Amino acid sequence: MSLSRETLAALIAQHGPVARVVVAGVAGSTPREVGAAMIVWPGGQSGTIGGGALELAATERAIATLADGTDRFDRVPLGPSVGQCCGGRVDLLTEIWTGEKFATLGAVHARPCPGEAADMPLAVARVLNSARAQGTAPGPQMLGGWMIEPVDRLTRRLWIYGAGHVGRALVETLAPLPDMAITWVDSSDARFPGAVPATVTP
Repeated sequence: MSLSRETLAALIAQHGPVARVVVAGVAGSTPREVGAAMIVWPGGQSGTIGGGALELAATERAIATLADGTDRFDRVPLGPSVGQCCGGRVDLLTEIWTGEKFATLGAVHARPCPGEAADMPLAVARVLNSARAQGTAPGPQMLGGWMIEPVDRLTRRLWIYGAGHVGRALVETLAPLPDMAITWVDSSDARFPGAVPATVTP
């Protein structure tokens, strides 16, 4: 999973500061995987970390986090104490997001969890450098007290009208480009080629 830049920007614009709760680590049986997240604001939320008592408690903590202005890290055993019988453990990182913080968001969001050293551990630097060298983004993970998450890039939406020779040439040229979401429109399905690129919706 990735941190959704578009969703986060829209919710900050609509509600002001929000709290984002991300599953930073898991052990044993858990309702969601590392990287699953929800965004909370007074009176609402978007996304899920698995529902049930875990999500209810995390939502309440997120509202408190917004009120006191301090990010937090919680290690939650999923047993009788939270009324969930999964038997595993979930690590939750709750962070406050404002417009100013959002403006600093890069292609990968790597940061220390509350209470951890601000100096990036060598293991984290290696993961980031390796991903950069390969032209990929690292998967969501907690490493050396730091949380690493890939950030969705903004998608450029493009509508192409006509599946004739010009439309086909445009799709052939633009479909391989990164961050393109192409919608291809024609009044006759017969004009489309047999194979349409995966990034194109006919």
